[in-house]
Amino acid sequence: MSLSNKKFLVSGCGFSWSGQELKTWINVLRTVGADIVDVGGPAVSNQWIINRAFQQLLTDQFDHVVIQLTSLGKLDVEINAERQHLVDNDSLRNFVVDGIWPSSHSQEHPAKALYNEFLYSPRLETEDLFCKLLMLENWCKTHQTQLTILQAYQIPWSNDQQEKLNHVVSYIDNPMSNQYRASDFYKNHNNTNSNTVPCIGYQCDLALTIAKTLLPEAVEKIVKIQHHLAKS
Repeated sequence: MSLSNKKFLVSGCGFSWSGQELKTWINVLRTVGADIVDVGGPAVSNQWIINRAFQQLLTDQFDHVVIQLTSLGKLDVEINAERQHLVDNDSLRNFVVDGIWPSSHSQEHPAKALYNEFLYSPRLETEDLFCKLLMLENWCKTHQTQLTILQAYQIPWSNDQQEKLNHVVSYIDNPMSNQYRASDFYKNHNNTNSNTVPCIGYQCDLALTIAKTLLPEAVEKIVKIQHHLAKS
């Protein structure tokens, strides 16, 4: 049963994506009754995150959009039979999502290593992201849709870009991944595997922070979940 009549659209990488085994803040908010459509994916780029969200906005109506920005340098690759070996031979990113290989920062294949060495342009990627965010903000304003942008990883904004984004991008000075690594959640969690998805304790804390602003009626229920986790 829905907690309110607000409908949320969320898009992000594995830091937030609700379709994985590990639970995220999206799963927590859904547990307490939030109506959320999640179009994110594992290890995907900012291009995927924003494009998927905007395409969904063109087909459905939402009260609130939440964009979780990921790190730069990720490359999403369309996969066909001739390219399948790129996926099969990668030790970490050996999966396909909707026909796309989220290669992330993998450099195991020579083509990807050469791309990163000779073709990747971080300044241009940052400019593209900057322009997309301002255009998305303008679209949301003209369509009476609230927009929240969460920065999960460090992004090398220029001073001018950051000044223009300060009002719309949360955690721009101290990304969520940095806060997680500095927290007791990270220190007390077993981080020996290669999965960088924050633990459930942090996810609950993040869900509570988000709910206080976007869905205050969920706060009490999230606090109860936190108390249950503390006892377990």
